[in-house]
Amino acid sequence: MELVSVIMPTYNSALTLKEALDSIIHQSYRPIEIITIDDASNDNSLAIAKSYAQQQSTKDVQFVTLSNDVNAGAGISRNKGVEKASGTYIAFLDADDIWKSEKLTTQLDAMKSQNATVCYGAYEIFKTSPDQPISVHKIFEKLTYDKLHKTNYLGNLTGIYNAAVLGKIGIPSLRKRQDWAMWLDVLKKAEFAIGIQEPIASYRLSDGLSANKIELIKHNYTVYRKHLGYSAMKSYWNMMLFFYEQFVVKKAMIKKL
Repeated sequence: MELVSVIMPTYNSALTLKEALDSIIHQSYRPIEIITIDDASNDNSLAIAKSYAQQQSTKDVQFVTLSNDVNAGAGISRNKGVEKASGTYIAFLDADDIWKSEKLTTQLDAMKSQNATVCYGAYEIFKTSPDQPISVHKIFEKLTYDKLHKTNYLGNLTGIYNAAVLGKIGIPSLRKRQDWAMWLDVLKKAEFAIGIQEPIASYRLSDGLSANKIELIKHNYTVYRKHLGYSAMKSYWNMMLFFYEQFVVKKAMIKKL
């Protein structure tokens, strides 16, 4: 069985970190390497991660605990994890989100049977408890680079890629939307990702993040302008396409429960 490296940045995540780590530890798949990168937290996130590394490490569940001296952002933190990763596959989970227990097994079985190098999946959205989801985010059976280019259809908490085939793919040094930029780079190499239709993860809805949608739209523009190197005119044109995909097509894929 090939090793899966799971990259998890943490920042003041003490209230949710244990639940997120438990969801990785309780995966039906083995072996797993869990790499946490604490981004100069002010709470005891790092202490929790170190405690798990000391008490929960087994032959099949390995821990690597890293930390930043200063707050550098999720992108730089994830990059540290990717550089350290030794797995055949690389996956991502934020410290406030949760995986279903069959997440990795389902994805790796599908990737092998379909000869795919990238996989993602549907996920539930919750506010207080993953056992009480408020909606589910549906996905495409096959996601191409061109479709992902229009808006971010790939939930980072569900994504996994074969690093042995594609190589380790770095996360751009953008403060926001760096996960979308990374998956664009992944699909530029892989051409497509296969989708798991049943929910394989649970996303914790943040009221603060949702309330700042206008600011996040600016970061989407930055992906086109700075990461992809488009001219201002081409970036604005792609933002027009983005608005339709984001607020019409993607919105229709979120089903209330």
